[in-house]
Amino acid sequence: MESNPFLSVWTKPKQTIKQVIETKTALFTVLVAALGGLGSGLINVQDSGFNEGLSTIVVFVLALVLGAISGIVGVFIISGLYVLIGKMLGGTGNYQDMIRAMGPAYIPQIGVAIIYLLLAVLYGEVFITEPDPSTFAVTSLPIGVYIASLLVTVGLGIWGTVITCKAIGIVHHFSSLRGFGVILLVAALFFVILIIIGIIVVFAII
Repeated sequence: MESNPFLSVWTKPKQTIKQVIETKTALFTVLVAALGGLGSGLINVQDSGFNEGLSTIVVFVLALVLGAISGIVGVFIISGLYVLIGKMLGGTGNYQDMIRAMGPAYIPQIGVAIIYLLLAVLYGEVFITEPDPSTFAVTSLPIGVYIASLLVTVGLGIWGTVITCKAIGIVHHFSSLRGFGVILLVAALFFVILIIIGIIVVFAII
Protein backbone atom coordinates (compact mmCIF):
# COMPACT_ATOMS: atom_id res chain seq x y z
CA MET A 1 0.00 0.00 0.00
CA GLU A 2 1.36 3.41 -1.00
CA SER A 3 1.94 5.70 1.98
CA ASN A 4 1.46 9.47 2.14
CA PRO A 5 4.96 10.96 1.70
CA PHE A 6 4.02 14.05 3.71
CA LEU A 7 3.49 11.77 6.73
CA SER A 8 5.88 8.87 6.16
CA VAL A 9 8.92 11.09 5.53
CA TRP A 10 9.09 11.85 9.26
CA THR A 11 9.44 8.22 10.34
CA LYS A 12 10.49 6.31 7.21
CA PRO A 13 12.53 8.68 5.05
CA LYS A 14 14.34 6.01 3.00
CA GLN A 15 11.15 4.15 2.14
CA THR A 16 9.46 7.45 1.31
CA ILE A 17 12.26 8.53 -1.02
CA LYS A 18 12.23 5.19 -2.85
CA GLN A 19 8.44 5.32 -3.17
CA VAL A 20 8.51 8.86 -4.55
CA ILE A 21 11.21 7.96 -7.10
CA GLU A 22 9.11 5.01 -8.27
CA THR A 23 5.63 6.57 -8.23
CA LYS A 24 5.92 10.35 -8.57
CA THR A 25 6.95 12.67 -11.37
CA ALA A 26 9.16 15.76 -11.27
CA LEU A 27 5.97 17.81 -10.88
CA PHE A 28 5.63 16.51 -7.32
CA THR A 29 9.05 17.91 -6.44
CA VAL A 30 8.31 21.19 -8.19
CA LEU A 31 5.14 21.67 -6.15
CA VAL A 32 6.84 20.76 -2.87
CA ALA A 33 9.80 23.03 -3.62
CA ALA A 34 7.44 25.91 -4.44
CA LEU A 35 5.55 25.46 -1.17
CA GLY A 36 8.78 25.17 0.78
CA GLY A 37 10.08 28.29 -0.92
CA LEU A 38 7.24 30.32 0.59
CA GLY A 39 8.92 30.03 3.97
CA SER A 40 12.29 31.15 2.62
CA GLY A 41 10.65 34.16 1.01
CA LEU A 42 9.06 35.23 4.29
CA ILE A 43 12.25 34.65 6.26
CA ASN A 44 14.07 36.99 3.87
CA VAL A 45 11.69 39.86 4.61
CA GLN A 46 11.36 39.27 8.35
CA ASP A 47 12.63 42.32 10.29
CA SER A 48 13.79 43.76 6.96
CA GLY A 49 12.19 47.20 7.14
CA PHE A 50 10.83 46.84 3.60
CA ASN A 51 7.49 48.15 4.85
CA GLU A 52 9.05 51.61 5.04
CA GLY A 53 9.03 51.82 1.26
CA LEU A 54 6.31 49.35 0.27
CA SER A 55 2.95 48.41 1.70
CA THR A 56 2.85 45.34 3.93
CA ILE A 57 0.62 43.43 1.51
CA VAL A 58 2.97 44.11 -1.41
CA VAL A 59 5.98 42.96 0.60
CA PHE A 60 4.25 39.72 1.58
CA VAL A 61 3.04 39.00 -1.96
CA LEU A 62 6.48 39.63 -3.43
CA ALA A 63 8.10 37.49 -0.74
CA LEU A 64 5.75 34.59 -1.43
CA VAL A 65 6.01 34.79 -5.21
CA LEU A 66 9.79 35.18 -5.28
CA GLY A 67 10.15 32.51 -2.60
CA ALA A 68 8.14 30.00 -4.63
CA ILE A 69 10.10 30.81 -7.80
CA SER A 70 13.44 30.51 -6.01
CA GLY A 71 12.35 27.19 -4.55
CA ILE A 72 11.54 25.80 -8.00
CA VAL A 73 14.68 27.16 -9.68
CA GLY A 74 16.80 26.10 -6.73
CA VAL A 75 15.71 22.46 -6.77
CA PHE A 76 16.64 22.09 -10.45
CA ILE A 77 20.06 23.65 -9.90
CA ILE A 78 20.89 21.81 -6.69
CA SER A 79 19.75 18.47 -8.12
CA GLY A 80 22.12 18.94 -11.05
CA LEU A 81 25.00 19.70 -8.71
CA TYR A 82 24.20 16.69 -6.54
CA VAL A 83 24.31 14.49 -9.63
CA LEU A 84 27.56 15.99 -10.88
CA ILE A 85 29.43 15.96 -7.55
CA GLY A 86 27.96 12.57 -6.65
CA LYS A 87 29.34 11.02 -9.83
CA MET A 88 32.74 12.48 -9.00
CA LEU A 89 32.53 10.49 -5.74
CA GLY A 90 31.63 7.26 -7.49
CA GLY A 91 27.87 7.65 -7.76
CA THR A 92 25.76 6.29 -10.60
CA GLY A 93 22.59 8.36 -10.29
CA ASN A 94 20.84 10.40 -12.96
CA TYR A 95 19.23 13.82 -12.99
CA GLN A 96 15.62 12.61 -13.35
CA ASP A 97 15.83 10.38 -10.27
CA MET A 98 17.57 13.10 -8.27
CA ILE A 99 14.82 15.59 -9.05
CA ARG A 100 12.17 13.17 -7.81
CA ALA A 101 14.23 12.20 -4.76
CA MET A 102 14.48 15.84 -3.69
CA GLY A 103 10.70 16.00 -3.21
CA PRO A 104 10.70 14.39 0.25
CA ALA A 105 13.77 16.43 1.24
CA TYR A 106 11.79 19.64 0.73
CA ILE A 107 8.80 18.55 2.81
CA PRO A 108 10.27 19.85 6.12
CA GLN A 109 10.53 23.27 4.46
CA ILE A 110 6.76 23.25 4.09
CA GLY A 111 6.64 23.06 7.89
CA VAL A 112 8.85 26.15 8.00
CA ALA A 113 6.55 27.87 5.51
CA ILE A 114 3.50 27.14 7.66
CA ILE A 115 5.20 28.60 10.74
CA TYR A 116 6.19 31.82 9.02
CA LEU A 117 2.86 32.19 7.26
CA LEU A 118 1.20 32.05 10.68
CA LEU A 119 3.65 34.62 12.05
CA ALA A 120 3.05 36.89 9.06
CA VAL A 121 -0.73 36.66 9.52
CA LEU A 122 -0.59 37.14 13.30
CA TYR A 123 1.90 40.01 13.40
CA GLY A 124 1.39 41.65 10.00
CA GLU A 125 3.42 44.83 9.65
CA VAL A 126 5.39 44.07 12.83
CA PHE A 127 6.76 40.93 11.13
CA ILE A 128 8.68 42.98 8.57
CA THR A 129 9.45 46.04 10.71
CA GLU A 130 13.16 46.60 11.25
CA PRO A 131 14.17 46.38 14.94
CA ASP A 132 15.11 49.63 16.64
CA PRO A 133 18.94 49.74 16.46
CA SER A 134 19.12 51.91 19.57
CA THR A 135 17.73 49.06 21.68
CA PHE A 136 20.07 46.41 20.19
CA ALA A 137 17.00 44.26 19.56
CA VAL A 138 17.41 41.34 17.14
CA THR A 139 13.75 41.29 16.12
CA SER A 140 10.53 43.27 16.26
CA LEU A 141 8.60 40.13 17.20
CA PRO A 142 8.18 39.04 20.84
CA ILE A 143 11.52 37.47 21.74
CA GLY A 144 9.91 34.24 22.93
CA VAL A 145 8.08 33.81 19.64
CA TYR A 146 11.24 34.62 17.69
CA ILE A 147 13.37 32.07 19.56
CA ALA A 148 10.71 29.36 19.38
CA SER A 149 10.26 29.82 15.62
CA LEU A 150 14.03 29.88 15.13
CA LEU A 151 14.53 26.64 17.05
CA VAL A 152 11.77 24.85 15.14
CA THR A 153 13.17 26.13 11.85
CA VAL A 154 16.65 24.86 12.73
CA GLY A 155 15.22 21.49 13.75
CA LEU A 156 13.27 21.13 10.51
CA GLY A 157 16.33 22.24 8.55
CA ILE A 158 18.46 19.54 10.19
CA TRP A 159 15.87 16.87 9.39
CA GLY A 160 15.67 18.13 5.82
CA THR A 161 19.45 17.75 5.56
CA VAL A 162 19.24 14.19 6.90
CA ILE A 163 16.61 13.34 4.28
CA THR A 164 18.74 14.96 1.57
CA CYS A 165 21.76 12.83 2.56
CA LYS A 166 19.63 9.71 2.29
CA ALA A 167 18.13 10.84 -1.03
CA ILE A 168 21.55 11.45 -2.57
CA GLY A 169 22.76 8.11 -1.28
CA ILE A 170 19.76 6.24 -2.70
CA VAL A 171 20.01 7.86 -6.12
CA HIS A 172 23.77 7.35 -6.39
CA HIS A 173 23.73 3.90 -4.75
CA PHE A 174 26.14 4.80 -2.01
CA SER A 175 25.94 5.60 1.71
CA SER A 176 24.10 8.50 3.29
CA LEU A 177 27.43 9.57 4.78
CA ARG A 178 28.85 9.99 1.30
CA GLY A 179 25.65 11.85 0.48
CA PHE A 180 26.52 14.27 3.26
CA GLY A 181 29.94 14.66 1.68
CA VAL A 182 28.23 15.66 -1.57
CA ILE A 183 26.27 18.33 0.29
CA LEU A 184 29.44 19.70 1.89
CA LEU A 185 31.23 19.86 -1.47
CA VAL A 186 28.30 21.66 -3.09
CA ALA A 187 28.19 24.10 -0.16
CA ALA A 188 31.93 24.68 -0.57
CA LEU A 189 31.41 25.33 -4.28
CA PHE A 190 28.78 27.98 -3.52
CA PHE A 191 31.12 29.53 -0.94
CA VAL A 192 33.94 29.80 -3.47
CA ILE A 193 31.58 31.32 -6.04
CA LEU A 194 30.41 33.93 -3.51
CA ILE A 195 34.01 34.82 -2.67
CA ILE A 196 34.83 35.25 -6.36
CA ILE A 197 31.76 37.43 -6.88
CA GLY A 198 32.71 39.47 -3.82
CA ILE A 199 36.23 40.02 -5.11
CA ILE A 200 34.91 41.06 -8.53
CA VAL A 201 32.48 43.53 -6.93
CA VAL A 202 35.22 45.02 -4.72
CA PHE A 203 37.57 45.51 -7.66
CA ALA A 204 34.74 46.97 -9.73
CA ILE A 205 34.05 49.54 -7.01
CA ILE A 206 37.72 50.38 -6.59
